[in-house]
Amino acid sequence: MHYRQIDDEFFVVFQDTSARVFGRISDTAYPATYRCLFAFCAKAGSLKTGMFECVDTDNPYSFKILLRCFCEHYLRFMYVWSRFTQEKSDQPGQDFYNFCGAAEAVDYVSSLTATERLLGKDTVVNARKAVAALYPEVEHLSSAELERRSAMFKYRSILRFLVSEPYEFVAGERPFLAHIVPAYALLSSYVHGGPYAEMEMAEFSQPHVLEACHSNAEVVVLMSASVYLLTAAAVAREFPEVGDVPAKVNAALKPLRVTDGA
Repeated sequence: MHYRQIDDEFFVVFQDTSARVFGRISDTAYPATYRCLFAFCAKAGSLKTGMFECVDTDNPYSFKILLRCFCEHYLRFMYVWSRFTQEKSDQPGQDFYNFCGAAEAVDYVSSLTATERLLGKDTVVNARKAVAALYPEVEHLSSAELERRSAMFKYRSILRFLVSEPYEFVAGERPFLAHIVPAYALLSSYVHGGPYAEMEMAEFSQPHVLEACHSNAEVVVLMSASVYLLTAAAVAREFPEVGDVPAKVNAALKPLRVTDGA
């Protein structure tokens, strides 16, 4: 069965069950982490749809950019999900919003200040004061400490975390992360407009390039659905009434797993 048909099957399950899963955020003991996991379900789905459109329009360059973004989303999701299943607290979600959010705000405010200087203006924005207004939980942290804590959500830190005990996610029998790791650095060239991307562009007229996009899109379908499956499984620990959802997702994906030999 074609991966787009499998994705349609998954979407039927998603439509039928997502209200039950996502509705639990109103009475959970872990609101920040649920918000984070639920948001990654939506973000993964949006990137998947964008990659489908790239395939349909024969646009491998944009496909690879979105694939690199998708890989980073998936790694961050796995980090939050893994910590949540192990720690059984709301700290993973709180860390994501406080530390990642504050670090992004610092970068944005700093870029505004740099822009003003480039334009010859003397406007000075107090980054710490601006960030503290948005994220009061990190107001007491030094810039170095904020950088250290937000670094938990960066690629290399997440990989170190996922290969450590008790997780050991990056292994041959775990194809998603094993697929991401070697591709991540090469795909970064597309995001940043690097020379490696130019080397590959020379072959974009060859049929095998779009075939590779189709192959990667197939993996993305599985990965995107797994984000929802794992999220539902995490929610089911607190709300057993949604415990049937992971099995329904897995059943929808089974033809694709069989095709892949999984």
